[in-house]
Amino acid sequence: GGIGLTLLLVVIAALAVGYLRGGRLKRYLGRPLRWVLLPAAGFAIEAALPLIGRLIPVPAENWLFMAVIPEYLAIFAFAALNFERRGMKLILLGSLLNFAVIVANGFKMPLSPVALEMPEAQKTLEMIRAGEILDYAIVGWDAPLLFLGDVIRLPYLPGLASVGDLVLAVGVFLLILEIMGARRRKENCSMGEP
Repeated sequence: GGIGLTLLLVVIAALAVGYLRGGRLKRYLGRPLRWVLLPAAGFAIEAALPLIGRLIPVPAENWLFMAVIPEYLAIFAFAALNFERRGMKLILLGSLLNFAVIVANGFKMPLSPVALEMPEAQKTLEMIRAGEILDYAIVGWDAPLLFLGDVIRLPYLPGLASVGDLVLAVGVFLLILEIMGARRRKENCSMGEP
């Protein structure tokens, strides 16, 4: 999917907006996120899937759930521990939407048949077919909960994203603004009042 690049662009945009609104990253130290290594562990599990697939001599369908469930449990726990933070409800909702469609499709994110016609997706499709990308599946239009899968073509970006990815991205944007302490200027500041 296109979520990796999308999230990177969201982080850059949030940082730019945060700084323009007077926010600073150093404000994170005053109120850090709890258990920040939980999502890092979840992403590490996902990043390790190709290595795990080479080490385990059985098809991914037989063991993938043992990696995906802890990956998402780590993200859910992180969101729950930081639930009061701005954007965290959206991060949790986006993660839940992605988890639902992944579980419904054999613990793999379904990739819309539209991808078959996208020239920029051909390398990814070849890697999925070759078993190099284990957590995605090329599916037909009848796949369970396909509307929650990677079906949204992102303008000016390669790949597809899911509804959950986009909800998650908005949550990350809002969380970064909250972390930076970015605030809107008060209207009465323009009248010379502090």
